[in-house]
Parts: sequence; C-alpha cells; structure tokens
Amino acid sequence: MQSTSGACEMRAVVHAVVHRGAVRSGNEDTLAVGDWVAPDDIERPKRFTHELTTPLPVIVADGMGGHAAGDVASRYVTETILQGAADVQGAGDAGNLLLHVNRRLYEAMAQGLGASGMGTTVAGVILREIGAVVFNVGDSRIYRMDPGARALTQLSVDDTPGPKMANGRTAQQITPMVSQSLGGQPSYTAIEPHAEDDAPPVDGTCYLVCSDGLSDLLSAGEIEEILARADDDEGDFCAVDRLFQAALDRGGKDNVTIALVRCLA
Repeated sequence: MQSTSGACEMRAVVHAVVHRGAVRSGNEDTLAVGDWVAPDDIERPKRFTHELTTPLPVIVADGMGGHAAGDVASRYVTETILQGAADVQGAGDAGNLLLHVNRRLYEAMAQGLGASGMGTTVAGVILREIGAVVFNVGDSRIYRMDPGARALTQLSVDDTPGPKMANGRTAQQITPMVSQSLGGQPSYTAIEPHAEDDAPPVDGTCYLVCSDGLSDLLSAGEIEEILARADDDEGDFCAVDRLFQAALDRGGKDNVTIALVRCLA
C-alpha cells in the first residue's frame, strides 16, 4: 500500500490465541492486540489487521499461578500499559511505563483490588512504521523472525534464577520461578524492566509474543520449524494453531497465549 506521498505504508496482521490449557481450571493470562483485550478463552486463532500509521501494542501478561488473583493482576497490568502505549516513543519510555505500572499495581492492591501479593509477568511489542519497542518483565517471551530467515531471535530477557545461554537472554533451564515480576510481593518491590528499540519493520518481519505455556513446552527450534512453513495469511493462521495444539499435546500444563505479528508492505 502506498500513501499519497508515494511512501510505502506498513500494516500488521496478527493471529492470536489465549487459552487455559489442558490442566488448569482457569485462565490467568491476558492478551491484548491494539485496544482489544481478550474477554475469555479463544481456541482458534483470531485475526486482526492494523495500519501502522498509528502504534500497535501487542501484549501478553501471565498472571502468577502460585498467587491469588493472578488473572486480576495480568488484566490490570495489560489495561494500564494500553493507557500509556501511545506515548511510548522509545525504549526509555517503555521502561518508565513499566515502572509506573508496577507502582500502580501495588497501589491498587493497597486499595483492595484483587489480593495482596498478586503478580504477573508481561511481554510486549509496540509497533510503528518507524520502528518497534519491545519490553518484558518475567519469563514471557518475544521473538523476531526476519524475512527469509528460518531462525528466531529472542528479544526478551528471561527473568529466572540460574545461568543464561550464550545470548545472555535465554534461561539454560526451565523453571517455574521468576526473579522479578510486576507485583508478586506483599509490599512494594522495585523492578528493573527490559526494554529495547528494534529496527523499523520491513515486509515479512514477524514477531512472536507468548507466555511460558508455549515456550516451556516447545523449544525455539520446534517453534522455528512451525513458523518457517508460514509465509502468508493462511500460513500464519495454521502456524499459530499448530503451536497451540502442540502445547496441548505436550500436556498443556499451563495457560497458553500466542500472538504472531506479521508486518506487510
């Protein structure tokens, strides 16, 4: 698509699912695409199209299952990030927004929202034609796959105990523990959010944002293999559906949230 000035305008097509999985009785994950926040489980990928002349936030928050009201925490954090997403111009703004959201969550708990100590991880991308901002706290993940590539690049940093892989971002071992989260403690606890600027998207750039209900059950190589087959709208739908079904086939022990964002010229 071209604007009246002749410049090529970018759009993003998103396919996403959010589901309680095969074991848990409730869903503590929250998914947002633009200003849409998932109201309940979605078993088949839902499709969104967004012109990147305005920012597109895609957010996955994983409420902490060992804490009461994890679903309340994840939704509150997601909705509060959405309130400030339009003002995020770069990584510094995103980091400050997460600091603000963390304070707001503790204030909300003190005022009686949810339960004391409720917490959540979060991972997201705010996408514009001029570039993307990626951010996370906890162990929900963001990957990028460049056009023509078959390998994923992990952009998020796993906040988990223990050593990291050579890239410094990926935990060597899967663990249910996180070293920091939004909320998650009985009294205010500071965080050190991860936020980075990413290059302007080009035709075919993909971002995958997911909870650990996917990444704990499928390796990056397995995710790559499924995504490598996707090169169009139908392929992206099938890829997200295969990823979701694969997580369920591996036991679906946790809630599963997946958002695949493809940038198109």
